[in-house]
Amino acid sequence: MNNDAIAQAYLYFQHGKLEAAHAILQPLTLGAADFNLLHLSGAVAAGLGLHEQAIDWYVRALALKPGDLAVSYKLGRVFYDAGRRTEALSLYLQLIASGVQHADIYVAAALLLQDAQRNDEALQTLEHALRLAPQNVEIWYRHAVALGRLQRHADALHSIQQAISLAPDNLQYRLDLALTLYRLHRNEDALLCIDQLLSAAPNAADAWACRAAVLSRLCRYEESIACSEKALALQPGDADSKVNLALTSLTLGRLDSAWPLYESRWQGELADPARHQDIPRWNGSQEVEGKTILLWAEQGLGDTIHFCRYAQQVVELGALVVLEAPATLTALMETLASSGRIQVITIGDAVPRVDLQLPLMSLPGVFGTTLETIPSRSSYLQADTSKQAQWQVSLMPKKHLHVMRIGIVCSGNAGNHNDRRRSIPLEAFAPLLAVRDDIEFILLQPEIRQSDEAFLQANPTILWPAPQLRAFDDTAALIANLDFVIGVDTAAIHLAGALGVPVWVLLSKAADWRWFLERDDSPWYPSARLFRQANADDWGEVINRVCQALTTASAQKK
Repeated sequence: MNNDAIAQAYLYFQHGKLEAAHAILQPLTLGAADFNLLHLSGAVAAGLGLHEQAIDWYVRALALKPGDLAVSYKLGRVFYDAGRRTEALSLYLQLIASGVQHADIYVAAALLLQDAQRNDEALQTLEHALRLAPQNVEIWYRHAVALGRLQRHADALHSIQQAISLAPDNLQYRLDLALTLYRLHRNEDALLCIDQLLSAAPNAADAWACRAAVLSRLCRYEESIACSEKALALQPGDADSKVNLALTSLTLGRLDSAWPLYESRWQGELADPARHQDIPRWNGSQEVEGKTILLWAEQGLGDTIHFCRYAQQVVELGALVVLEAPATLTALMETLASSGRIQVITIGDAVPRVDLQLPLMSLPGVFGTTLETIPSRSSYLQADTSKQAQWQVSLMPKKHLHVMRIGIVCSGNAGNHNDRRRSIPLEAFAPLLAVRDDIEFILLQPEIRQSDEAFLQANPTILWPAPQLRAFDDTAALIANLDFVIGVDTAAIHLAGALGVPVWVLLSKAADWRWFLERDDSPWYPSARLFRQANADDWGEVINRVCQALTTASAQKK
């Protein structure tokens, strides 16, 4: 073995001259059984991005010295860089199972577990790493990120504060502190934190983007737009800033400028993966007469109900439509008026032959939708008549006792990022129950929060037919038997609007963009009446106004 050559290669490696080191080492590794040579050669190859060669040399080194921590750790890193993440995770988990007590191994495993969406395991792994290295600032930071992924933002706040106490000048940690405060809806605190960060780093694009999101939450929309534009001036390709700007512009009714920006939702750091990318995308310019277009659902159930209306416009261009929707919506989607030109399939089913594809929420942009051209129909979905009749029979025994039947909705998916602002306790509806005793209230949710169970049990006059609400066509048939629906911004509210049933929507101060601003009607749903918070988090005042409106409506009904 040429020790002088290896020593020279090592010097080159130390000074960053990787090509020169590689030229010396590569011929020496042929048939070599020297651990140090193979270890060094693997490090050089990894530095040059020669991943498969580095893997080969590291594996050979480990065959000579099984379980060596340094080489094992580096091999895992190269597996990761080579896109072989399953092998990297398997290697690190094997080391942990063997009893290794090294914080870097645990952190590396945790990051790979997060990549695999195994977030609970990632958190447990990071907590073990913290026990091994309680003063390691990077682990505290990763711990905060892991807690945030699990929606445990109060706990994440403690961890990010620990990281900042160890590295007070780290701008990334301070930005994450602001984001955590934002997620906790401590908006003024988040804004103060961001402004302090920007005073130290005025060209921090991510901080400007964060400031835009906070200002939008505070209903300071023009300032939010200015911050998004500043972020994009500093970082022109930033997808999250484009989406922020799109959502704020949509809220303000500036639809024409917003739709192109909204297409960046697929490129953000935490963006959902786009499906069906093997099929050509329809951008609105291709001739579609006689073609078959796949329209596929994205985001929430309410979004699918909201935007499926555009399928009919695609049909009117002469196309056949295959509409892909979640299983709980497929029967409902089959009621779209289509003259047999819309085929509904369930997500996960085999897709028939199609020519083009597009996600549902890109259709408004393709059609150039403005406030004036929103496809506003009195109804575009229908209740199944046989199920509607079944509900009518089951509700009939009490019909003569009630002047009105009203559906109510107090909460939606707890995992929705906006849930804290939109959902309210069922108990908040108590004043409505007292308006008059001949109004029957029916809870339209298939599930309720544990915190709502006691109120529901104490108020048996609220009918809750949860076992019969198996899918949204069941809910649609029930809603079709009601006088109207009152509730927070959820899929059931969109369903009532799509059916053309009168619906009163309870909205937070900073409501979702589709309800726009300072109006009590909706261009999307002619049957909707909007009740907005005057002050953030004050639902009591909203409920009082609803009670007054209900008193008037029930008197007219009588």
